[in-house]
Amino acid sequence: MRRDQRRAHHDKVSAPTLVEVEYNGQIVVVPKRIAKALPYLTERELQNLGVEL
Repeated sequence: MRRDQRRAHHDKVSAPTLVEVEYNGQIVVVPKRIAKALPYLTERELQNLGVEL
């Protein structure tokens, strides 16, 4: 039991940090890791990533 408790805190997965970015005149909420690449992505690629336009 102690072993499992000691190892448990490494398994936490945190939610991605969301930022608001302007894309084609719209405010879009995307994960921070996608925000830098946003100008280079097509609308189809954004939809595949789960970004709603």
